[in-house]
Amino acid sequence: MATEVLELDPLYSNNMVIPANKAFKISGTAVRDTEVYAEIDNQVLRTTSDVDGNWLIEVAPIESQVETTLKVQNLDEEIIVNNIKTGQVILLTGQSNIEYEFQNDCEYQDQLKDINFKDAYYYNVPKLEYRDEKQTLPDDLPIPAWKLVKDTTVGSLSAVGYWMLKRFKQIYPDRVIGIIDCYKGGTSASSWVPETVLQSDKELVDTFIKPFHEAIDGKTADDFKQEFVAYNAAVADHNTKLSAFTKKYPEVSLSDAKDKVGHTPWPPPMTPTSFLRPNGLYHTMIEKVRNYPFNKVVWYQGENDAPNPEVYKKLLRGLIISWRQLFKNTSLPFYIVQLPGYFDEPKDAWPMIRQSQLDVSQTINDVHLVSISDTGDMHNIHPESKRIAGTRLGEIISGIQYSDTPTVYKQEIVNNGLLLFVKNASMLSARGNAYVSIRNNQEWIEQEVYTQGNTVMIPNAEHAIEIRYEYKNFPKCTIFNEYGAPLSPFEMKVGRG
Repeated sequence: MATEVLELDPLYSNNMVIPANKAFKISGTAVRDTEVYAEIDNQVLRTTSDVDGNWLIEVAPIESQVETTLKVQNLDEEIIVNNIKTGQVILLTGQSNIEYEFQNDCEYQDQLKDINFKDAYYYNVPKLEYRDEKQTLPDDLPIPAWKLVKDTTVGSLSAVGYWMLKRFKQIYPDRVIGIIDCYKGGTSASSWVPETVLQSDKELVDTFIKPFHEAIDGKTADDFKQEFVAYNAAVADHNTKLSAFTKKYPEVSLSDAKDKVGHTPWPPPMTPTSFLRPNGLYHTMIEKVRNYPFNKVVWYQGENDAPNPEVYKKLLRGLIISWRQLFKNTSLPFYIVQLPGYFDEPKDAWPMIRQSQLDVSQTINDVHLVSISDTGDMHNIHPESKRIAGTRLGEIISGIQYSDTPTVYKQEIVNNGLLLFVKNASMLSARGNAYVSIRNNQEWIEQEVYTQGNTVMIPNAEHAIEIRYEYKNFPKCTIFNEYGAPLSPFEMKVGRG
């Protein structure tokens, strides 16, 4: 959208971090058909704004550990961006468990006294739910800015991001890191993909597009208002009951309280402008960072797609491929956080999501699986500790251990048993007795297994046609690699050549 003044896109601001040794773009808006100049790290660059006032300048790679300044100008105006540093830039995205702020983490107060990171910054992308045809912004939308991570700013950083950052800085204390938070709680992956992903597949159309139109078509503003009145009343009633229960039984955990009282009603009624609408956040959030350079993307989501787990693999594949197209980087690394345990879902919903996450990581290049299936809270979908999730991410993105969680990659029939070979492990170990479920015809039976090196031996499996390992909403993982990472839960057919 053409403007009367020269502007940079909001991400290009003081304290920004850009990837080291990687070409990148600078973008903004100006009066249409005007020349725009940029100076950065001894590079002098020029472009012309298009008919809509948008402009884009490509910058050659800048070495690591460099601090520099950006100057952007036209004939009448000048913008200076200070304290630009080069390092590693990570996009954190998904729904509520990565949105979960560090100030809500159960270890927040204990951690504050130890926060003394060098060259660590973060940026919260505004959670713009809807933008009207006139491109006006809501009055209450926060003004975004890059922030140095310190005790007075860390509270609004993603808790997963904090623990990831802490582990990364323990390993590389002098390296620069920038985290870009781009998430929205309560959302399906269908909200984060472009129209082409959903409309190109009949099953996705039937699951997301048709129900959306059935929920909004033919309704008046008063109809939507009445639906929200009823919904808000249900939420208020739930909150009253939960508050009364926790006051009466203060010793009971939030997880157990929710098991007794029930969960907060979700989702709210659908409207044409709801942030839950298909494709919405792709346009209002992801497209807003399309020109910014990233080294890696962390995707932690799936909880809200439990009602339709059978289509999640298509959604996740479509999301990764479409984002890489948007960012013009076909090998942009994605790190998929495999869901933790959570009991209160329809049977097999979460294991189906985990299996989709596993399958996508094994079938698309540069997609990595980070399993936290050994964590979770049975009745609280938002566990209050994100230490394990973030720490595992920090170790994997830093490169000090395997790039993925342990996964089965090969099977071999040995005598009357089945030998499973596991990658991303050299020494597996079982914590207590380890079991898998094997299916012989229509009967499922539990079978104890044994680990040796990077293999898992399943005795008495000569007639097995299918295997499941911790294929449950709330798994109890027992097999880990030498770094303490859990073997991913899985379901697989037995191949017999």
